[in-house]
Amino acid sequence: MDFQTFYVEPLKKKYPHITLELQTKTNGTAAALEKLIAANDLPDIILLDNDWYMPLKQLGIPEDLTDLIKKFQIDLTKLDPQTVQTVRGLEPGKFPLMPYYQSAGAMFYNKDLFNKFGVPYPKDDMQWPAVMELARKMTRMQDGVQYIGVDLRLPDHLVSPYSQPFVDPKTNKALVDIPLYKRVLELFDQMYNMPGFVSGKTYAYAPDGFIKDKMVAMVPDWYSKTLSDLVQAQANGMAPDWDLVTNPTFDDSAGKGRHAIAGGLAISKTSKHKDQAMLVLQMMASREEQVLLSSNAKVTIMNDDGVKKAFGTAIPALKDKNTAAIFKYPASATPPANIADKEVQAIIRAMRKDIAIDKKDINTVLREAQEKADKKIAELMQ
Repeated sequence: MDFQTFYVEPLKKKYPHITLELQTKTNGTAAALEKLIAANDLPDIILLDNDWYMPLKQLGIPEDLTDLIKKFQIDLTKLDPQTVQTVRGLEPGKFPLMPYYQSAGAMFYNKDLFNKFGVPYPKDDMQWPAVMELARKMTRMQDGVQYIGVDLRLPDHLVSPYSQPFVDPKTNKALVDIPLYKRVLELFDQMYNMPGFVSGKTYAYAPDGFIKDKMVAMVPDWYSKTLSDLVQAQANGMAPDWDLVTNPTFDDSAGKGRHAIAGGLAISKTSKHKDQAMLVLQMMASREEQVLLSSNAKVTIMNDDGVKKAFGTAIPALKDKNTAAIFKYPASATPPANIADKEVQAIIRAMRKDIAIDKKDINTVLREAQEKADKKIAELMQ
């Protein structure tokens, strides 16, 4: 288990006087955290990434780590500059999160299906029109099974390389009904109109359709969760024959990765053990720990080629995989965070159903989503 391998065992060797207990009842929701605050039962350390920081900020949970970083002499210049900037951008003048891994985009594909239908595999540096052309060839009914060429997953994923905010910081209006989302929804519309793609009320198939059911040919996604699930499935003898390529792009974002996501640890302001908690954060950002994480297929936060070269070396299932695709494109800048980001993101993702099931035209979908998002932002600003 990751918690034992990456936290408990290294900590026991280095600081045997510190004990970590995994608390999962927060369940990643603000409501759950509010209950813990009310019960005066917040954990000392919270695992999160920068995309989920704003709900914690709203609740006043994270401690500014600036003074603790100085006290424990953590050298931030050894870390990837984009990662450091991403964390600094969460709250100007503060450093509220100690990163210890990064995520990135990639497109996974099922080699068995491409072999079955005699279609060439995807390649690095593909752009979305070429992906959709492949998807049309792979979306078919055969032997009573409906195969899906590609599941594009979520609209904001495709927008990610543009560093596009969800909310305009000057006007506090949502940035939904814009040309970029129209361009993305046109791809989703193409996908949903492939014969056999939408079945009844079903219009989304990944990740189970790719890993478990093995009927989805391509899935562009954040690499970390998909890779972890594939490695586990492979260990159980249940994975497809798979590989990965670079995350597809539009022509004007060629060579750009998805926006930087820094996974890390925050210390609660209410913690009575801030120094001990900081020792844990210091350990997770250390070179020794980063080598361990990298060898287990976590993208390092360190600006260190030796640590990067260790990527995946502890996982035999990755030996012949194109893991270089994960590193090929540099991460794009993370857009400014807003308290309404998650609410606007949910509205953006719901646009898929409006197109796939309700058959609304794209302009109507964008207009209605913009109205919903603006209303939600106004409510949150009261």
